[in-house]
Amino acid sequence: MSASARVTLNRTHKKDVGQRQVVVTIDDGAKTTLMFGETATLEIPPGDHVMKAHNTLVWKTVPFAVAPGEQVTFTLINHPGRLTLGFLALIGVAPLFLTIEESRAAVSPSESAAPDRP
Repeated sequence: MSASARVTLNRTHKKDVGQRQVVVTIDDGAKTTLMFGETATLEIPPGDHVMKAHNTLVWKTVPFAVAPGEQVTFTLINHPGRLTLGFLALIGVAPLFLTIEESRAAVSPSESAAPDRP
């Protein structure tokens, strides 16, 4: 069984407007900055964690737990709101909102604990 788990962070969603960075920390660790099209994979210990992400305007906190050998993927999406085009036309800049989608990969049988064979 693997002693660690993996978290993949990506900015590859088709609804992402491709603007502004997203800064992510897990458990107040090192910052990971993602621009559109980028992906980062981090190894973390199994257990309970807190991911914090922001695009300099919108801040999100996502508590999550991972099991040994588990793969969790967070898709970070910078997207426009209802008034984004109005702001953009009026003042030349507009707010972008941050959405985070979580998905999990099943632990493969080779990563599961197998009984010892004689």
